[in-house]
Amino acid sequence: MHADPQAGYITASVVPEGLNRKYLRPKDLRRLKSVFFSSRRAIEGMYSGRHATPQRGQSVEFRDYRQYIPGDDIGAVDWKVFGRSDKLFIKMYEHQADMTVHLVVDASASMAYRGQPGGKSKYDQACSLAAAIAFLIAKQQDRVSFAFAQRGLSDFHRSGTSMIHLAGILETMERTLPKGEAQLPVALRALAEHSKRRDLLVVFSDLLDDVEGVRKALATWISRGGEALVFHVLHADELQLPRVENGLFIDSESDARLRLNVDDVRPEYERRLREFLEGWTRVCRGHGIDYNLVSTADDYSRALERYLFRRAARV
Repeated sequence: MHADPQAGYITASVVPEGLNRKYLRPKDLRRLKSVFFSSRRAIEGMYSGRHATPQRGQSVEFRDYRQYIPGDDIGAVDWKVFGRSDKLFIKMYEHQADMTVHLVVDASASMAYRGQPGGKSKYDQACSLAAAIAFLIAKQQDRVSFAFAQRGLSDFHRSGTSMIHLAGILETMERTLPKGEAQLPVALRALAEHSKRRDLLVVFSDLLDDVEGVRKALATWISRGGEALVFHVLHADELQLPRVENGLFIDSESDARLRLNVDDVRPEYERRLREFLEGWTRVCRGHGIDYNLVSTADDYSRALERYLFRRAARV
């Protein structure tokens, strides 16, 4: 990959040497080089992206029809079609517009869990996913912002498209240590102040936070006309307790410790885990939010590839 020295945009499909970093490695992204990350909703913009927009003007092209929905602009109804079919249809238009994507990684203490020494932490997996998506967005010359949820909104990088901008995001990921509380609802509300109404939000978190607070923050984002995606990142040990006789359970925030016979608690743990996952699935589905469960045992590039192909099929 190389950068256009005039615009500073990433213009090819191979990662430049300067971006071969801990959370962005060329060998992991080869399978994603032809993938396009798009919004599922119409967006408004003034830059050079490639996404449908509801804006009208001389450069707007007719795209398709859809059935009239109460609340639509009556002036958009095609009355000729109505005369022929006795049904109300709206003309849909599009032109080239940019997309702005806001990436938020949970950098709380619970995300530091990596199981065995040297294992992959939830924070590592979240950053790898976020870095890959940031790369895809910058490669297609759309705009990406980045921030941590760490005691609220932290290390916010305003949206940009340049290679230098992407490198700055990667550097922030590498130097940050997960600690304290995420306070994800606070972070999302603060981020909304830096966003436009139709921007796309992507959250990477273990969601061990205030469920109702997170739900309300996501619902508010959607109600403003935006789109949201959630990557629910959990460690393999959380999704299936290790097959050991005794385990030491440590609270990541209080450091409280409890040694238990793992098989004694396994049935109840599995029941609560099932309720936890089903609960988040319902919350996201109820608000039209893409929900994606990712394990630290998954190869992040393959997990992302599978998701993006599913997403493309629904666009």
